[in-house]
Amino acid sequence: MDEFENLDHYAVLGVHRNATAEEIKRAYRQQIARYHPDRFATASPEEQARASRRAQRINEAYATLSDFAARTAYNRTLGHAASPPSPRPAPAAPAQARDHLAELYAQAQAHLEAGRHLQAAATLREIQRINPFYRDSGALLARAEAAGHAAAPSPASIARQPDRGRRALLLGGVAALFLAGAGVASWALRRQSPVALGGPTGAGPQNAAAAPTTTPAPTLVPTRAPTLIPTRAPTLVPTRAPTLVPTRAPTSTPGPTTPPATIAESGAVLYQDDFTQAARWPSIQGAGWSVGFVPGAYRITATQGVGNIWAFSTAPAGANFLVGVDVEVRGGRAGLLLRFNERNFLTYTVDPLEGSYQLIRSSGGRSTVLIEEQHPAILGGERARNRLAARMENERISLRVNGEEVTELSLADPPPGPRYGMVAVATDAQVEALFRNLVLRSLE
Repeated sequence: MDEFENLDHYAVLGVHRNATAEEIKRAYRQQIARYHPDRFATASPEEQARASRRAQRINEAYATLSDFAARTAYNRTLGHAASPPSPRPAPAAPAQARDHLAELYAQAQAHLEAGRHLQAAATLREIQRINPFYRDSGALLARAEAAGHAAAPSPASIARQPDRGRRALLLGGVAALFLAGAGVASWALRRQSPVALGGPTGAGPQNAAAAPTTTPAPTLVPTRAPTLIPTRAPTLVPTRAPTLVPTRAPTSTPGPTTPPATIAESGAVLYQDDFTQAARWPSIQGAGWSVGFVPGAYRITATQGVGNIWAFSTAPAGANFLVGVDVEVRGGRAGLLLRFNERNFLTYTVDPLEGSYQLIRSSGGRSTVLIEEQHPAILGGERARNRLAARMENERISLRVNGEEVTELSLADPPPGPRYGMVAVATDAQVEALFRNLVLRSLE
């Protein structure tokens, strides 16, 4: 048995029993970053199993101590265990601590089944705030937000709805004036005086200025309060797997070259994010890394040796879609995370200083460089902004940079999947990557 199995929740997180909620949250982040299983991808099976058990204890401790009612009940059990034996009959066992996350999860499911998508999304965001790894709360959040956005009326449709109250008031005013005028005319006829018949001209308030016509915002379908999982940089010597299908045949006869035509990103927009609303992607930091929002961009930083740092989400269209994002990076490589499934994924990154792109496959903790080459379409310099795009259709992957296809290949491992994200890794002392204008499209 590991030594931490006998520790109470406070000792597991390394805090005293009077710790504040902020101190508990800070300790949890430090401990989970230290013992997360992905940091032991290259360790022995025994060390990996031990790290997994330790991470589970850390999550259990945080779930209890971050909830006031659960923490109070847990403190009661600690006090009862420490009390001296008494000759009197043993008191009744303390009530079992409430599982606050389970209650929230049940509430979210009830909201979803009743069609209350906005309430479900709010409850699932609370679960993600407490424990981003809790069951399938991320997938349920994506489903709730997608349904909520689809049901919400657009600003343009709201602007077009008639103002019934103002119309009724206007008609009532005109009717009152008409009746008043008729009464005056009747009185005048009875008196036979030369009063001109008729009513006032112009009635009712001025029409409000027409609302400016705007293109309704595209429906945003963010999937889970994206979960951040740092991993170690690969320590194995990568092997190359030449399974590439070149897209341009070599020319045998020299002659003037024509710049290749750019390929527009086409297809119905499934999700678009300019990173101005911080609620859709996480803002968090750990030892040597951070992810979060800066004005007009999403930023990932990491120091050398920390490994790949990413934030991922789930595409609403399944495994077949086109994803593109603008990348600005210095001090390393940055780009797209594709087909993410725990320890199996692809990273498609660019290094502007080298003028090169790279495709790496990670499978079961082992990394293989599939492609690493320079390409003239890559814009160089520290402040260069390159647009990376990946078109995924079943096992086929087409990679683009700045609208030009750089390679196309067929990969069965890792299998096609809907998870994608943004990733950065330091090749110098520290990497800083800025991501802008993320767009997901359906395939035509």
